[in-house]
Amino acid sequence: MSKETSLNAEIRPGAGKSNVKKVISAGKIPSVIYGLGEDPINISLDKILIQKEISAGGFLTRIFSLNIDGKKNLAIPREVQFDPLSDQPIHVDFLRLAPDSKITLDIPTHFINEETSPGIKRGGVLNVNRRTIQLSCPANNIPEEIVFDLDGLEIGDTIRISSVTLPEGVVPLITDRDFTVASVAAPTVVKEPETPVEDEGEGEGEGEGEGEGEGEGEGEGEGEGEGEGEGEG
Repeated sequence: MSKETSLNAEIRPGAGKSNVKKVISAGKIPSVIYGLGEDPINISLDKILIQKEISAGGFLTRIFSLNIDGKKNLAIPREVQFDPLSDQPIHVDFLRLAPDSKITLDIPTHFINEETSPGIKRGGVLNVNRRTIQLSCPANNIPEEIVFDLDGLEIGDTIRISSVTLPEGVVPLITDRDFTVASVAAPTVVKEPETPVEDEGEGEGEGEGEGEGEGEGEGEGEGEGEGEGEGEG
């Protein structure tokens, strides 16, 4: 399950460009927290800490406890803006959550035990239909990923959402069918075009014809020479 991470946040005055520049120059990232019917609050967070949390992965599916003026605010990141040149984070939006809140998230899928799948061992290919699955999750029980076990799967087997037991309170948004997540497909063999081979008979015929022509030419030359000599004598 996603672990709650604590971060200290400071209230920043205003949201104008000059104030934002001051926050950035101080090594902070401008942010905002909103939701639950409360007024939005402009805050700033330590840039190094935010970069570290983003690099850890799964940033948009993790719960954070933001300490704002001594008050704990449960929240989840909803959007991160990056500088187009430096690719550094420059703004984060947080959504407030109550302990019993439910939120829709795209949770990544993960597949294990490929080495014990007979189908894959025989050359089968794992075709992944869904890299993420949209799930409705309780704020206190958000999975970091959905793990599917490939052990024992043969070529032609299909992995569906019913193949896994979801955490308590977590349900897929698609409820009208048992949708496909992945499958083990037969290997695709690409047949290379055959290189045409010259007919050996054609090559031999050409060689024989040339030899016969040369022999005929030599005979004609000898006959002409003998006739000329007899006439002069």
